[in-house]
Amino acid sequence: MKRFAPILIFCGMAVSLVWGDPNPVDDLYQQAQAAAKAGKWDDAIQFYERVLTEHPEDPGRWFDAQMNITQMLARKGDWDGAARAAHLCLDAAPNLPAFDGAVGLTAAILSAQDKNVDRANQFLAFEQSGPAGGKTNPMDAVGYPSLPNREAAFAAFRQQAGEDASASRLRAYTCLLTGKPHDALAQFSDAFRRNTNPYDFTNGGVELVVVGLRAARGHRVGLDQAMQFVIYGPNGPDGKPGAADDLPDPFAQEMPATPPPGQGGLAGTDPASLAALRKVHDAARLYAGDPLTPIDMRRTALGALERTNIALDNWGAPGQKEWYFRLAFGLGCPLPDEYTGGYLSGLYYAARDRDNNYGGVAATWNEVAADCAAHNIRLPQPQQNSLEGIRSQFTKNMAILAGIQFPKINFQPLKAPATF
Repeated sequence: MKRFAPILIFCGMAVSLVWGDPNPVDDLYQQAQAAAKAGKWDDAIQFYERVLTEHPEDPGRWFDAQMNITQMLARKGDWDGAARAAHLCLDAAPNLPAFDGAVGLTAAILSAQDKNVDRANQFLAFEQSGPAGGKTNPMDAVGYPSLPNREAAFAAFRQQAGEDASASRLRAYTCLLTGKPHDALAQFSDAFRRNTNPYDFTNGGVELVVVGLRAARGHRVGLDQAMQFVIYGPNGPDGKPGAADDLPDPFAQEMPATPPPGQGGLAGTDPASLAALRKVHDAARLYAGDPLTPIDMRRTALGALERTNIALDNWGAPGQKEWYFRLAFGLGCPLPDEYTGGYLSGLYYAARDRDNNYGGVAATWNEVAADCAAHNIRLPQPQQNSLEGIRSQFTKNMAILAGIQFPKINFQPLKAPATF
């Protein structure tokens, strides 16, 4: 039901202003805050829990709801519950300032629970430098809360989410908020592979490192080096293996095995749907690559091919990059110049080769330039414009990733236990 403002008289006319539907998440927050103000901690917790279990359309509010749940548990003196809930806050922090806030809250809870600062400061020391020097994370022993109702709700969200990059991100946050950080990292990688928006590749790289990898590690030490790997890949800035600037894979110890291409990734797609998607994929590929097919039909088929590659988690399949390269440049299958953009975009997506970095994309652009030079190929202006436009956007995106700031880690030890 819509809410309406009173009828106003404007220039002799009656005007009714529609305020629109109420935001149910805002309503839950208001009820939670009212309960907290009255000291009804359990009621407040239930309202915040409903933000998570009833509203997959607004996962951006989930972290804040979890932080509030944690503080309510601390205020009611449930220290075991508060510590485990704080563990979820650490994992689910959507950015570095939020993570630092969760670290501060966690340390305060540990100190209040113990009535001394020893364990809290051990935790802060781990967050300051990671496992260097044999440091361990006390939160490993704390563990996570048992949340069967949340697990059931999130399982339903995952099943209904779909099979694009946004769905993978949603699944990742459901894993973070149920104590499965390594599964969440795999889901962020799944989103990274499915992303087909050349203008938004930066977000995929940021979440893979700043949220996914950080949560799996339990600290944010070395994330700047991990971002360098995402940008350049194992061969480093010069793109040549075996050079001094080669980079270690920061995901090697944390990332679960990547599903093979064409199996639907981590979307949980049922076998019958996978079989249907493969049929559509094969038909679209046939028509998109057939020079005898009318050009508008080929263009439609190319769009269907991209959609099925996303749904099947099929970018980087064997031979895929070569297929798009051949079609993009009219090798054996002439195509009017103004229609080459879709094939160039497909080449871009395939060039990631299912890796957690963009090194393969940069290498592919170099291969394109070398092949054109070797075969004395002079690209027509529309093709050249499409190619340069995609390359330029890729270069801008990598510059954005390279320019991301990682604030200095500065967690100071506590001098006295906190109070709530």
